[in-house]
Amino acid sequence: MASRHVEIAPALLCTTREEFLEKLRQVEPHAARAQYDVMDGTFVRNTTVQPKALRRLRTPVRIEVQLMVQHPADYLHDCCRMNAWMVIFHYEALKEKKKILQFINQARAHNLKVGIAINPKTSALVVKPYLKRVDLVLVMTVQPGFGGQKFIPATLKKVAQIRKWAPKLDIEVDGGINKETAPLAVKAGANVLVAGNAILKAPSVEEGIAAIRKALR
Repeated sequence: MASRHVEIAPALLCTTREEFLEKLRQVEPHAARAQYDVMDGTFVRNTTVQPKALRRLRTPVRIEVQLMVQHPADYLHDCCRMNAWMVIFHYEALKEKKKILQFINQARAHNLKVGIAINPKTSALVVKPYLKRVDLVLVMTVQPGFGGQKFIPATLKKVAQIRKWAPKLDIEVDGGINKETAPLAVKAGANVLVAGNAILKAPSVEEGIAAIRKALR
């Protein structure tokens, strides 16, 4: 179905270091990439285990950190210390061009790849000025802040629009991704799929990922 390679990234939504390490242990044999959600209780209502609790993380999995936080720059040092691969900030947290460019430069200075995320109600137009400056655009397909929400189909119009603007850029979707919605996201132009419940609440991580892969054939 997809003309480009599609990566599936299990979502690690955890409130303690122990829970994070247990979920990571489960996904390590089956996924090359995973997303770790960081929430501060301000940008979104919930909180999760913070990067400073995960320093010197050793894993073969590439960990991307989605910073659902009001001040993403405050987390860069700890993301670097935990051996994160990429940080993803929310446009809505910074908004101003000067702040966005400053954050991108700071992330690069920490040798981190960088992505920009937009919420379901945010226009795709806001990311257009940064498409050549980031490694990834994340289109949230649910409201950020908690798992188990229903996929919002209208968000796929933004995926398709961004794909037209940036044919080679990684476009990620996060929220309500499962064997039914994954093909829709890929058809729209996404090539990175973040899935939480569909993988971690399946009979096994392997079966959860396999079910999504099968639906993409």
